[in-house]
Amino acid sequence: MRSQAFTRGPGNVHNRRVHEERADGTARPGRSAGAADVVEVAEVDGVGETDEVVRPDGISAGFHAYLGRAGVPGLVHAGDQRAPTSWLIGTHRHDVWELYLQTDGPATRWRVRDHDYTVGRNGLLVVPPGAVHHMVCPASTTWHYVFAAFDAAALLADLPEAAAVWQRSVPAHVPDAGSAVAPFEAFLREVTTTQSLRATGLTLTARHLLVEVTRLMTSGEVTGQVGLHPAVAHARRLLDAAPGRRLPLAALARAVGLSPAYLGELFTEQLGASPANYHRSLRLRRAEMLLAETDASITQVAVELGFSSAQHFATAFRARTGRTPREFRRQWRGGRTPAPRVSPKPVRSGVLS
Repeated sequence: MRSQAFTRGPGNVHNRRVHEERADGTARPGRSAGAADVVEVAEVDGVGETDEVVRPDGISAGFHAYLGRAGVPGLVHAGDQRAPTSWLIGTHRHDVWELYLQTDGPATRWRVRDHDYTVGRNGLLVVPPGAVHHMVCPASTTWHYVFAAFDAAALLADLPEAAAVWQRSVPAHVPDAGSAVAPFEAFLREVTTTQSLRATGLTLTARHLLVEVTRLMTSGEVTGQVGLHPAVAHARRLLDAAPGRRLPLAALARAVGLSPAYLGELFTEQLGASPANYHRSLRLRRAEMLLAETDASITQVAVELGFSSAQHFATAFRARTGRTPREFRRQWRGGRTPAPRVSPKPVRSGVLS
């Protein structure tokens, strides 16, 4: 199993041109720009012509994968990016559905068609084909998001009940889509690794992600898990949605309406681990994904996942995997040296193209 090598890219637009708007919706005149900048005009192709993973100039960490030749009809592009305040996603549209899931950082403001949305942590924005959308203004601090573009009808053709939801062609905003984080991570792991049965892995994980998003769009909440006490299921969802936050047992117990002792007993009995151990394992699995799929520094990973220091993180990571974070990243990437990090630059626009 190897991660795909990153290629440095000129920006998410890849030398395309996009239309940039002021916050009030009026067009800003186009300006001459370098390869990573953008100027006036319009559309983003819906179907990629290559299968490659690039790191756009201007982001702090992460990648953008083009999946036109991945061997899976319906997959277009996907990515996982950490962006500085200078990264403004300009006006664009696709001819397929796009999912935007914000996993960290301040709430960001978006306009889809003529509606405004505020997307916070674990918020999901679902943009239909042809819908013009863009960020209204830059984020106030560094922010982290994942995204993917699919032909949902092609991927869900044999699931008519799910496919019907994607025929409505209306935007959707799910304020708490924490249950989609794990399926998104599984899909992105397939995107960024080359191994046997890759097309099968991409297909299955993409469908899993779309099924979970379909549930969120139609119900807005997870109904529970068979066999679990409702409070345990609720506590598990809270932990799953917050891998980087400290959630003491007392706070968790208050949220689900049980005493700390009783919740700890029930949780351990039904899930085989205490809430603290379950959450630690969740954070370390997330750490494996960040080390494998992004160029975030070890200190950045430690901070994002709520460890008190890089040393504390390294100790916990080694206890779980038998390797230090640096060793894990080196072995996962097959000895390749990660692409150089990109320093923040003046405000520019990019698109999830």
